[in-house]
This record gives sequence, C-alpha cells and structure tokens, in this order.
Amino acid sequence: MKNKMIRFGLLICGLVFFCNPNLNIIDVLPDCIGCLLIIIAITKLGDLCADIGEAKRAFITLFWITLSKIPALLLLLWITGSDVNEETMWLVFSFCYAVGETVFALRAFSLLFDGLAYLGTRQESGEFLYAWQPKPQKAGADGASGGVRFKRVENLMRLTSIFLIAKAALYTLPEFCRLSSYDTLGYVTAEGLAISGFYSLFVGASIFFGLIIGIVWVCAVCRYVCRIAKHTEFWNRLYAQYQTKVLPRVGIFVMRRTYAFNILISAAAIFSVDFYLDEVNCLPDFISAILFFIAACVIAKDVGGALWLKITSAFYFVASMATFVTMIGFTNEYPYSAVHKIERAQMLYSRYAVSNAIAQVAFVAAMFSLAAVCMRIVRAHTGINTVTGVSNSSRPLVQVYGGRTVRLRVVSIAVAVMSMLYFYFVVDVKTIQLRANAYTDGGYLYFPEFEIVWMVDFAIAMIYAIFTCNLVSDLLSEVRYKYKYE
Repeated sequence: MKNKMIRFGLLICGLVFFCNPNLNIIDVLPDCIGCLLIIIAITKLGDLCADIGEAKRAFITLFWITLSKIPALLLLLWITGSDVNEETMWLVFSFCYAVGETVFALRAFSLLFDGLAYLGTRQESGEFLYAWQPKPQKAGADGASGGVRFKRVENLMRLTSIFLIAKAALYTLPEFCRLSSYDTLGYVTAEGLAISGFYSLFVGASIFFGLIIGIVWVCAVCRYVCRIAKHTEFWNRLYAQYQTKVLPRVGIFVMRRTYAFNILISAAAIFSVDFYLDEVNCLPDFISAILFFIAACVIAKDVGGALWLKITSAFYFVASMATFVTMIGFTNEYPYSAVHKIERAQMLYSRYAVSNAIAQVAFVAAMFSLAAVCMRIVRAHTGINTVTGVSNSSRPLVQVYGGRTVRLRVVSIAVAVMSMLYFYFVVDVKTIQLRANAYTDGGYLYFPEFEIVWMVDFAIAMIYAIFTCNLVSDLLSEVRYKYKYE
C-alpha cells in the first residue's frame, strides 16, 4: 500500500533545495521553495502530531524570511546600480540574512527532528525514527557478535547545525573584502584595493567548500528519510488514525484554505498598486491577476467553485499583460511629453492607454467577483446571524460584510477611474519659452501639467490595498472563530 502520511519524495526535494551554497544573498536553488515542499510533505503528519505541527509552523516562518530575499535582492541591485560606492550594502544584507536564516532554520529543523523522535517514542514499533543500526555487525573469531552501535537522530541534528552555520558563514565572509578597500576614514586605499581583488577567489573557495558540506549533509539526511520511508506498515497505521481523528474535522481544512486565500488576495491587492519609477510601473498588474486566479482555485471547494472570479481574473491577466507589453514598447522609445508632438509616439501611447482601460474594466469585474466570493464565505463558514467580538459591530455578520463588500466595489471603481485619468493628466503638457541659447528644440520645454498625478493614483491604490487586506484578514478571523474549537 502506498504511503499517504508523509510525501517522502517532496521531503527529499525540499532538502535538496537547502544544500546548495549561496553567493551573498543570491540563492540559485531558493530555500523558500525547499520550505514550501517540506511544509506540503509533513502537513498531514502535523495535523496528527502537535510537535510536527509546530515544526511546520516554523518552516512557514522560515519560508517568509527566505522569500523576502527576492525583493531585498531587487532593492539591493537598485541601490548599488544607482551608486557604485554603496557596494558595501551587499555585506549588510548578507550578514542580516545569514543571521536570520540560520536562527530560524536551526529552530525549524530542530523541531522537525525532535517531533519525529517524539513520535517514535509514542507509537508502537516507532524506534526507527530516533535510533537505528547503520549496518549489520560482523561476528568475531569466536562467532560472537560485537556490541551493537546505534546512530541517533540527535547526531543528525548536530550535523544539520554544523551545515547551516557553515553555509551562512561561507556566503558572508567573502563580502568583508568589500570593506578592505577603505581605510578608517572611509577613503579608498591602494592596499585595500589589492586585497579586494581577491574577492572572486574567496567566493569560489566558499562555493567549493559550501558545496562539499551541503552534499555531505543532504546525503546523510536523505539516507535517514529513505530509511524511515521503508516502514510502510507504521505509516499506514498512522494514516488510519489520521482518517479517524483528523479527516472528520472539516473546519481544519476550511481554515487552512481560507488562510491561503487571505495571503493570496492580500498579495494580489498589493501588486494592484501602480508604482511608477522612470515612467514604468514597477508592480505589474498581471502578477496581481495570477494571484487572484490562484486564490479562486484555492477557495473554490468552499464557495461552490468561484467560477466568476476565475473567469474575470483570467480576463484581467490577459488585459494587464497586454498593458505591460504596450507600456514597455512606449516607454522604451518616448517620454510622455512626446505624445502631442510625434505621431508614432501617439500611436504607441494610444495602444498603451486602451489596453490599460480594458485592464481596469477587467479589474473592476474581478473585484465584484471577489466581493461575491467573500459573501459566500460569510454565509457558509461563519455564524451569519451572530454578533462576535471580531467584527467590532452589534449587527449580524452578514450585514457587516455586506456593507464592507459594497465599499470594496466602490474603492475598486475609484482605483480604476484614477488609473484611466492618469493617462490623461500625464500627457496634458504645457510649454515654457526658454532663452534664445537654451538647448532644446525650438527653444521650448515640455512637461506634464499635473506632475504629481502619480502620487494621487498611488494614494488611492494604497487605500484600496489596505482596505482589501483588512477585509480578508477579518474574514479569516471570523472563520477561525467558528471552527477553532471543532
């Protein structure tokens, strides 16, 4: 019978994502993916064993920490790209993430191994989880076998600690070379430049030794995982307990899916904000559309399919992707002030503006569908006629969230309208007559009439994002209020 308690294949894949060395904060095999695979692998066992459940929550925390390295890397590239003298920021970021990752990774793996060991002590014939004989003992000359030597899971945790600390140290130490270029007063010195010239050598050495340590660690841990995976009868017995004790508790899974829905919708709302940098929207809306679609798929089982949210978010993705492509095509060739002066610029801009208008209509449709999904969650998974302290209102929940979803529709319409108006104000230019020797064509300077329009657009979008995040967060609290004692 196939084991259904732990997904050992995903567990091994997750461990492999941890074994590779890093180059400062650049991780070729992102640890956040490894955390996600481990979380999925041990979810069922975590529902049955509280200690494994604690390990799962620790890996969730580690997931968010490692995921934050992606925006941190983009920020770091922007800082160092705008000023090469800020290259020491690589050391600051590397050191901070080395400390944070190591502390939380040590806790997560310690809880995982301790949880498995505890499970072995509490379940019949579970000794293989915390102690095992590495290989058969050879008999002596007199035919008697030698003393039996067992390996224990504590030894595996010690190896994990050594690996995690060494990994953090190896990708941080080479960055100290960046400090050697400066003296105590902050001036560049010839001697320091000579030392910093060995940076590539130090990085190569750290990658080499980190790879060796990582291979040793992942081989040891994967051997342990493969060894415990062979005890199918033990895991099948645990799965029978899982079917009896956990599966009937439907509320656990509703809360879990609502939590994922909350995270995805919150992230989608943030990516819906237009943040223009050098005339380019740095938060593409098509990412928001993807997150809305995934959220619809996650919550579909609890709200009857969420079909309209899937359809509208898919339409929003197509339109916002077209907007992104036309934006890049226009901004790579012309500034906004060229729209009224150059025919080709006007043509490219018109495509960009029309695509954005269609995307905003799709966005509003998606928000109307999201409001309907939220009301279905209220009706199906909260006490709709009850008054709770979570809602901070004396009215029944169905009335409270009915009003809040109406406000969600209104705010989303305001966001869409302001995004469309942005395209008018940003090209509504005025001219200034310059001096005769001014270095401009025809002696004129063109710039937008309403230069701070992007700030108004950003402010309205931030109000929408905060309102949406607060709405789905309170909705999650109401669902937990109903099911947490089930």
